Amino acid sequence: MKRLSFIYAAAPLTVALNTLPGMLDGAWRVILAGILAIALWAVVWVRVYTNKKLRPEFAILIILPALCHHILGACNPEFAATFQTPGWQNFNFFLWLASIIVMIRALLPTPREHKGRLVSDSVFIFMSIISVTYGLSCWMTTHVTF
Repeated sequence: MKRLSFIYAAAPLTVALNTLPGMLDGAWRVILAGILAIALWAVVWVRVYTNKKLRPEFAILIILPALCHHILGACNPEFAATFQTPGWQNFNFFLWLASIIVMIRALLPTPREHKGRLVSDSVFIFMSIISVTYGLSCWMTTHVTF
């Protein structure tokens, strides 16, 4: 999969996964989150598989933090309150950090997409900044709502 096609597919799916299920309640939230998560996972898996910069098994890390957030959001409030402890919140942070790292590795160019140094690849630099900023924003949102 070409990098531009990956960006065009993954960016809207990432935003949709992190926002749309939060507008629903209960089982509908989990169902929509699951559908969007599978679509995003498939896009990232194909890119990582063709990119060869990371093992494809790590593509699951891209959807895991958002999916966990939506599943816990659909649960009973008393059950979700058990995840307020600092240990779980640190685990949540590291899940989002892993998601950011996988996204950046998926954005790395193949030799056909960019020749030369990575420092001069403006698409990679811009999308990495956007990925880090958006990932940290999503982590803060999930941290505050629990």
